[in-house]
Amino acid sequence: MAQVHDIVLPDDSYYDPKDHLWLTVEDGRVRVGLDALAQKATGTVAYVKLSPVGRSVRKAEPFGTMEAGKYVGPLKAPVAGRIIEVNSEVLAQPTLVNLEPYGRGWFIVIQPTNLQRDLQDLVHGEGLQSWLESEYKNYQDEGAFAAE
Repeated sequence: MAQVHDIVLPDDSYYDPKDHLWLTVEDGRVRVGLDALAQKATGTVAYVKLSPVGRSVRKAEPFGTMEAGKYVGPLKAPVAGRIIEVNSEVLAQPTLVNLEPYGRGWFIVIQPTNLQRDLQDLVHGEGLQSWLESEYKNYQDEGAFAAE
């Protein structure tokens, strides 16, 4: 587990270093959500719109949009594939992204087309702690967090 202050990143997940989405691999499929650092920086999530089941997504291309206190914009897929599940619970209650970022606050499940290739660009395992420390400092230097 990587941790800086109140930000915790579970070791069993992979992290998109640019868009701050996490993914866990479950029987060859991937579940995707917003990591704790991004949800702290963006503020309370007010609205989530997700592409429907069956839609193909390309890596780094939008699969939905999110509106939060400090962010309005796209959610970009950390892997390419086809959406096989959408979290209707988070559509009805977007604050789950803040309350349970690694639990009930996930967005979609993707059946990946080339998982091993796509995982190479993500942060995982060794290096996760130093990446989190660096990202936390960058966010802090940019004033992304409310006064602590």
